[in-house]
Amino acid sequence: MTAPPVLVLTGGMGAGKSSACNAFRSLGIAIVDADEIAHRVTASGGRAIPGILSIFGSQLLQEDGALNRDAMRSLAFKDPEALRQLEGIVHPLVRDEARLELARAQGPYVVYAVPLWVETQGSQRPDWVWRVVVIDLPEDLQRARVLARQPIAQDTLDGMLARQATRAQRLAAADIVLSNNGTPDDLRAAVRELHRSLLACLDQRSPPQAASEPGIRP
Repeated sequence: MTAPPVLVLTGGMGAGKSSACNAFRSLGIAIVDADEIAHRVTASGGRAIPGILSIFGSQLLQEDGALNRDAMRSLAFKDPEALRQLEGIVHPLVRDEARLELARAQGPYVVYAVPLWVETQGSQRPDWVWRVVVIDLPEDLQRARVLARQPIAQDTLDGMLARQATRAQRLAAADIVLSNNGTPDDLRAAVRELHRSLLACLDQRSPPQAASEPGIRP
């Protein structure tokens, strides 16, 4: 059986990737979530733990042997080179697991949710990617949503955002931009409209057209 086309879904912190994934799931679309895979490989006994131990010892692990994400964020803020080492352990494992899940997926298309797509791919477009969808919102709203979800120090948030691609870089990498500057219902409606456009694209073998209602733009 041929694997379905892969739609990459990405966006910055607080953009609403999880909400968009849930909306796609409700429409029967398979989701391969890089964040979920990263949590699995860094859980207690996960495939990334031996590599983390060999380089960092137990300083980045919780008592149960899983990756301590607070310690990871602190490390990333203080030592970018150490963060690159950690990513060098985790990211290849995530890509391997994701390839397996994408190959097993069924449906008209599959969503591959990757928060750091632009940061890791740059301007490169793998030939197995059908479309790149970027969830977009103004930076002030992005900051407000991040802080509402997980209260953190302003300088920590500044550092986290500085390590991500800029809004302009993400938009430049997009085939389709999904605006999330409204309500959760607005986002769900936008995903439904995008889904209809994508199905029409598959039926007609033509590029998806932008929806006329707010929430989606080319």
